[in-house]
Amino acid sequence: MRKHIYLFTTIVLLLIHNLNYGQSPQDSLTTQLEQEYKQSVFAGFTVAIVNKDSILYEHAFGYADIASQKPYTTHTLQPIASVSKLFIGMSVMKAVDQHLLSLDSDINSLLPFRITNPYSPKYPIRLHHLLTHTSGIADNKEIFKKTYYVFPPEPVNNPLYAFMKANGYGSTPPSGDSALGIFLKNYLNNNGTYYQKDNFLKATPGKVFDYSNIASDLAAYIVEYKSGNSFAAYTKKYILTPLNMTQSCWSAAEADSNQLATLYTIDKMNYPKYGSICYPAGGLITSGHELSLFMKENIAGYYGNSNILTPTSFTTLMQPAFTEKNTPKYIAPDEPNIGVFYIFKKNGILGHTGSDGGVTSFFFFNPNKGFGMLFITNTEVQSVSGYNEQVLKDFEKIWRTLGQFGERLHVSQKTHVNTSVTY
Repeated sequence: MRKHIYLFTTIVLLLIHNLNYGQSPQDSLTTQLEQEYKQSVFAGFTVAIVNKDSILYEHAFGYADIASQKPYTTHTLQPIASVSKLFIGMSVMKAVDQHLLSLDSDINSLLPFRITNPYSPKYPIRLHHLLTHTSGIADNKEIFKKTYYVFPPEPVNNPLYAFMKANGYGSTPPSGDSALGIFLKNYLNNNGTYYQKDNFLKATPGKVFDYSNIASDLAAYIVEYKSGNSFAAYTKKYILTPLNMTQSCWSAAEADSNQLATLYTIDKMNYPKYGSICYPAGGLITSGHELSLFMKENIAGYYGNSNILTPTSFTTLMQPAFTEKNTPKYIAPDEPNIGVFYIFKKNGILGHTGSDGGVTSFFFFNPNKGFGMLFITNTEVQSVSGYNEQVLKDFEKIWRTLGQFGERLHVSQKTHVNTSVTY
């Protein structure tokens, strides 16, 4: 009798335990992230955990628009800032596969106008210098901010718009596909309207690491010029469409307005809808779900199964460019190497971050563990006054939680436990 009572009690206790704690790992992760969202300053955000086979987890929290209480979803669209550079990298390697260019080419053999660093005129700038931020082309901030524009109608009552105008931001929205090339020629050619010696570093190409949006845009323009298609059209044809990234685009004017997120400062002030003539380096508009598809392709490609690039080109995409003997000056100790725009962190993960007005994004893959994670929010971590420590702490807490669950979900799938969400 005692034995039966003991077994009955054990079964009841197990049932109670399962009722309270029997959530799937995905549900447990959602519960924890929901708590972390409520304690954070983010307006809204989306996250995903991905491996080479599937999207293991994706979810969104908060609001795409606070005023209307429109929820942020995994299909909400917004810019991802400099994570866009990974699409430049993939497009360059696609052009290599098409025999349109070589990474070792002098850029003057690939362009319709000439570029020479006035401080080292005898040394050619090669394409691979643009891809590794070692070209000697510098971002002149006072000129670069002129490339930003606000979509009409003019948001006259928006205080951030007034701030942008007062601080020199503001161009005319471009018409046609030639604006990128015209700006770059005016900035980099010695007969250009915006040309200054300060647009270049006093350095030989390859010798100094200096993060450059302009150099990144130039790499995109080279793809544009050599292919005969706008960079937006080229990436749509060879990257976005093949990966089923059907809602992703390079201009808010082309995006589904019902899915677009409002972008916010840390204090929840909303930005006007803006873009940039130099759109490739930071202007891709996408969703958490569609960026997950891009991450899945990147991880699969790392293991030799790309649908976009040849195995050789994918190896180059994620291969460290620097060795101990040829490491450039001033590269950050916590990011000691770079592939084709892929940043290598000291802890072994690789990917990219993004930051712009009302935008923060993180996209990283762990090659040792076999899975990657992404985070996109319509709240800026970095403002004109610098990084906000509280926002960074909020993000770090979320990122740690993703990492803890990511390994569990990835291992579970590897052991054939059906815990993943596939698409």
